[in-house]
Amino acid sequence: MGNVVVFGNQKGGVGKSTLAVLYAYWVADVQRQSVCVIDLDTQANSSKSLRRFAAGIEAVELFRQNAIVVAPPCEAAIALVAGGKQLADIELARPEMVIPAFRTNVLHLAERFDTVVIDTPPALGLRMSAALIAATAVVCPIELEEYSIDGVTDMLKTTFGVRRRYNPQLRLAGVVLNRFNPHSLRQKAAMQGLAMHFREFVIPARISTRSAIPEALAAGMPVWQLPKSAAREASLELMRVFELLQPRITRSGEAAPEEERA
Repeated sequence: MGNVVVFGNQKGGVGKSTLAVLYAYWVADVQRQSVCVIDLDTQANSSKSLRRFAAGIEAVELFRQNAIVVAPPCEAAIALVAGGKQLADIELARPEMVIPAFRTNVLHLAERFDTVVIDTPPALGLRMSAALIAATAVVCPIELEEYSIDGVTDMLKTTFGVRRRYNPQLRLAGVVLNRFNPHSLRQKAAMQGLAMHFREFVIPARISTRSAIPEALAAGMPVWQLPKSAAREASLELMRVFELLQPRITRSGEAAPEEERA
């Protein structure tokens, strides 16, 4: 059974989709594993970056019983289950109908792929809840700006609440510091606050603001394949973060004492 990894934050604009896409590329390119990416965001940014890997099924279909399950592609290591505006209708559906259907379909995908990556909308609703109930691990990207600690607190409360009530296998893999500006006093202050409150959850590496990252995604490739010298430092930062994340994603689902206290 493959890992099911949710990239989520209840605050928007933190680079959630960017990191979900780059992590999928990393698993495929570096780990040499098959990856299915499910885009649950109506903006479908992940789908735009990965459109060449479209598997011919849309994410909204996974909320229905007996959805067509995607098989691993023969050539590419990534398969995309695309997002779209129709996903907004899921928020009006009956939870007892759509959440079990989504979980069942994701479990079927996890039987066929080494990793399933789920990009979630930036708000708590049925889609976010369904993703967490189906997942084995959560990655929470944040941008070190005002309200970042509040956003992390909300996401941790949601994650551990779902773990206690619905999904005992769910674990928080880590909080990823994204778009870091070492010259910003505001960001340094936010980072100190995070260290005080969430030291055990924060990945001890950070991703700086790099123009090469959006440039590579716009070109439909991971940043380490971008033929520019500016992409090298961005690649090193991303590789380090993913190397630190992966053992937390793949470890046993037993609850850590820190998680129970959060």
